[in-house]
Amino acid sequence: MKTMQVKTENDMADAVLKHFNRGKCVACREVKLGRNRFDVVAYDKNQQLFSVIECKLHSKPTTVGRTFGQAMTYLTNIENHAFEFLDAASRKLQPLRFRRWWEATHGWTEINVAFYVALTDKACRQPEFNNLRRMFPSVGIIRVKPNGRCRHALRRPDGTADSKAARARRYKFTLRDPAN
Repeated sequence: MKTMQVKTENDMADAVLKHFNRGKCVACREVKLGRNRFDVVAYDKNQQLFSVIECKLHSKPTTVGRTFGQAMTYLTNIENHAFEFLDAASRKLQPLRFRRWWEATHGWTEINVAFYVALTDKACRQPEFNNLRRMFPSVGIIRVKPNGRCRHALRRPDGTADSKAARARRYKFTLRDPAN
């Protein structure tokens, strides 16, 4: 299996897309909602969970901090426009059966969404990263290695993987039809 080299933000988004597009999970790129464009949106059929992922290639602390801020902006936007988010995601996600959409929306009443930032391995090793992680505990982390492999775990000081430290909080958003 040939691995890719992550040189651009598009490469990173492709790596994250490939990571999510397997098993009981489907993913797509470039979902637009209002003035926001989500890099990757995934739906996990087992967990009945949508994931919104913002990818950033750069490792400067200011850029990483802005990425966390973007994820929080996405949270607010989807909270206020959950129905429109579902509509936009349904256009891009591979066709799901009616029963899957029924399950995903809990009978057309609500959706579960988690927010992630996909950062380079180098960005996750910066000294400022731990402070940012403490400030935004609800945002999950996906580490993207230079070869395109994605990890849902952060490194402890002893070098072992800690998947709990990279977990995202699950949010429930009520679906309200904008026409009503």
